[in-house]
Parts: sequence; C-alpha cells; structure tokens
Amino acid sequence: MWLRHALCLLTIPLTMSLPPQPPSFDLAIRHARVIHGDGRVTPRATVFVSSGRISRVDTTPAADAVPARRAIEASGQTLIPGLIDAHVHVESWSAPLFLKYGVTSVRDVHNAPDMILPLSRVDSPAGPRIVAAGAMLDGPGSFWPNAIVVSDITSVRVAVRRQVEAGAGVIKVYTRLSSSMIAAIVQEARARGVPVAAHLGRATAVEAAIAGVTSIEHLSGVADAASSDRERMKRAHDDFLAGWTAFELEWLRLQPAALEQVARTLVERGVTVVPTLALHEAFSRLVDPDLLKDPALADVPAEVVQRAWAPVDIMTRAKWTPETLAQFKRVMPVLQRFVTLYAQAGGRVVAGTDTAQQFVVPGASLHRELELYVAGGLTPAQALKSATSDAADLLGIAARTGTIQAGKDADLVLVSGDPLADIRATRRILNVVRGGVVVR
Repeated sequence: MWLRHALCLLTIPLTMSLPPQPPSFDLAIRHARVIHGDGRVTPRATVFVSSGRISRVDTTPAADAVPARRAIEASGQTLIPGLIDAHVHVESWSAPLFLKYGVTSVRDVHNAPDMILPLSRVDSPAGPRIVAAGAMLDGPGSFWPNAIVVSDITSVRVAVRRQVEAGAGVIKVYTRLSSSMIAAIVQEARARGVPVAAHLGRATAVEAAIAGVTSIEHLSGVADAASSDRERMKRAHDDFLAGWTAFELEWLRLQPAALEQVARTLVERGVTVVPTLALHEAFSRLVDPDLLKDPALADVPAEVVQRAWAPVDIMTRAKWTPETLAQFKRVMPVLQRFVTLYAQAGGRVVAGTDTAQQFVVPGASLHRELELYVAGGLTPAQALKSATSDAADLLGIAARTGTIQAGKDADLVLVSGDPLADIRATRRILNVVRGGVVVR
C-alpha cells in the first residue's frame, strides 16, 4: 500500500511538468458557412488544414477547443473551393492576379511549350495549379505561328505523342482542322488518356461531338451547326478573324429549334461547353467610353493595356467597326440563353474566360463569367459548380481539388456574404488559401 502511494506521488510532478502538446493543425478556418462545391452546404463548420490538405470539416462544438498554429475567424462569412478557370493563356505577369482573385487552378490551352509545360509541373502556393496543352494543333495556314501544324495521320500521331510525353494534360485543336482530322487527333489522345479541347472553325460543333472531343471552347461551331448555310460558314473560317466575326453574327440569324437540336446532340455525346462569355463581352465593349475605368485594369502592366490590348489594333486587323461591336452586344443575350438551355438539357457548363485576351483580366474575369451565367438564367449554385467541382473534373484534378472535403488540397477562398444568394459575393474576397498557405 505504501509503495503504491509513493509511486502515485512521484507521477504527479512528472505529469505536470510535460510541455503542452503542439497544435496538430497548421490552419483552422472557424465557424464559416461552407459551400462544398458539389451541391452540399454546411451552415457552420470549422475547416482544419494540415500539410497543405484539408484534414477535416468539423461541425461539432468541440472544434472550438482544437488548437491550430493559425486561426481565421469566419463567422458570418462563406468558404468556397478555390476557383478554376478552364480556358486561359498564362502570361509572365498573370500568376499573382489569379491568386488575388481566388483562382487557384487554371487550364492553359495554348502557349509556348518550353515555358508552360515545365511550369505546369511546379505545384507551388506562388501561383495557380496549371493543366496545360502546350501548343495547339492546327491545319496548314494557321493564324498562330507557334501552332503545331498537322496535315495527315502520321503528323497527328507524332504531334500528340510528343505533347503528351512532354507533359500535356489536354490536347487543343483549332479552327483549320476538318472533322476527320479532329477525329484522328481524338483517337490518338484517347489512347493516351488525354482529353481534347476544341476551338472550332471548319468543323461544326456536331461534327466535333461525333468525332469525340471532350470540350468545345467559346461555343465555337454551335452557330455553324445550327446555321441554314453551313458551307458559307465553313468558308468564312479560311480567315481566322473573319471566321470569328461570321460565327459571332450568325447567332442573330438562328432559329431556336435548330439551336435546341444542336444542344441535344452535344449533351447526348457528353460534350462539355466552356463558353468564355467574358471574352465575347470584352470584344463587344472595345469602343465603350468607360472601357478603361475598370478598377481591375490597375493590376495589368501598363504596356499591356496600352499596346497589346489597344482596341484599334484588333479592330483594324478584324475589320470591326463600332457597328460590328454593337451587333456583338446584341449577340450576348443569345449566347447566355444557349448556356442556360444547355445546362437545362443536362449538359455540363464549365467556366473559362480566355484571359489574357484584350480586356479579359486574369482572375477578375472569372467572376464576371459567373455573373454572366447567372444573368442568363443559371442559378448561383450552378455557376459556382462550373468553376469548382465540374471544372476540376474536366481538368482531371477532381481527386485533388474542386470541393471542400477531407483529403483534398487546401485550395480555399473565404468571402464576405453568401454567393448562393448573390453570385457577386465571390468578388468580396477576404482570404485565399493555396495548398494550405494563406496567400491573401
């Protein structure tokens, strides 16, 4: 009895002298409304992050007592997954802007391969995660001098193999390729487990869907497929900018029934559309008197705004007049209605912007894209999915990001307000977390 009592006394000071346990989590975002990105909403939870990943989403009162090295109080605020822009062209100055606006992943669909493919292998909180195509594949006479030109089956096989071996996560096809050439590219890419994104011209959207493309960019080829004069439309794409103009203005001539049939065919074939409405809108605004008053332009290098984005340059090359741009504005509601029609028919819409084209500001433009979807008839929840879980699935990164759940990378955006009530709340960013690191 005496010995047992003495041993108990000895253990008391030893236990009391142990140092406190260090926090097991790097970050805790406490008491936030959590929009998970896949349709689920948790009204109040604490999200714990450790080693760059979400460790748990805790709704219990006991979470308040769990220590973390850094804590963010988020009562009355909303936590959403890091946003994804599925159609970009990364510039040397754009990475910080993506993160500033909560865009933590992007899909680059044409760039210099020796720049973008090595960059896509770097997964760092200093910039967004990148899924890259490298250079696009196009036919002879391509508008882009750095495109990879393919003209037969042999050149297709070589080009696709080299791109995939170099690290391409998607193959991009362009306007001067016929439907048969696109089908050959899809076959080669599928054999290597890589999807195909299509900016169409000489092939219609229906032809590309039958060929097996994964996504259609800019809604290209849709108006061509619904047109009553498809041959005229195909001829227009002999010149890139003339083809864009023809495709854009054709929307004003289309019959609703023809568009509905095209939508049904694309849905049946499982095609994702990446509308880039922000780009369509930007082109329509090139002569607006308030064009340069957008506060987001302050983050864009002055030489880009003044030279690369000079409206007179593209308007001269494209032979656009103020009257042309006025017609582009009339097209915008038609494009918005088609996006809503496509979603209502069961099709998948994924958000993309085509930044850094003229006045499509990296990061900021994605929020405008979502606003245009909602203004056209999508619900805020549908719009958010287009830039989170659905986008992650298209990019092939759904195992890592796109939703808020344990085991995913901690790519998170904390905003003021509720984006499900007002999609503009996605702009009211308080914190951005990229790979577990608070970068804003």
